[in-house]
Amino acid sequence: MGLMFQIHDAKQLDEGVWKVRLSPSEVRLLDAKPETTGPLSVLLLMGTPTFDRDSRCLSFNPVAAKLLAAGSTETAIVIGASATEQHRQSTAKGSSPAAGSGDSNFLLSLTSELKELGTQILREVRSQFSGDLRFFPKSGKFVETPDNFWTVRPQSRDGSFRITVRGRPESFEKSKSLNLKPDMTGYSSLKVSRRGQIEELIRLLKQVRKK
Repeated sequence: MGLMFQIHDAKQLDEGVWKVRLSPSEVRLLDAKPETTGPLSVLLLMGTPTFDRDSRCLSFNPVAAKLLAAGSTETAIVIGASATEQHRQSTAKGSSPAAGSGDSNFLLSLTSELKELGTQILREVRSQFSGDLRFFPKSGKFVETPDNFWTVRPQSRDGSFRITVRGRPESFEKSKSLNLKPDMTGYSSLKVSRRGQIEELIRLLKQVRKK
């Protein structure tokens, strides 16, 4: 059978997708020199993992595991190759992933310090705009889909969320508590660190030109 890697207390998010606790030092067992790219580690299993639903134990051969992103926290997303194949087939048929799955992954990725504020931000955004977040490991950002008019990246170090919005700072009405700065071409960035700023964030998002 060979060497097996076991992760206990794995939470199944979807068929072939799990959220687990995997520390940065444990990640190094799979990749000796990983490059930290954000808060989450993302692991792709090329072989077929074994998941015991009763004990919530996920087992797999480390030789068949590919580290897609190394995170700075103990939260990791493990994706079975079968799940990516199902996604490819559904995309080819013109269907889309279950609504809200990316939003759920965003909430599950939050540390206890950021959970309340992050949940409130997403709740208020979804009360005004439909869509779903998609995580990009390389940048550590969760990007709005299908129209990427805003992105969000949790920042555990200072307990804030770095948000980008489509539009230059001068295209928005002046904000009392949010400091907009020029970001990548055609976008502005800001930080939300307290609940009182969420109302102004929503006001800004309403000013964004949608596609």
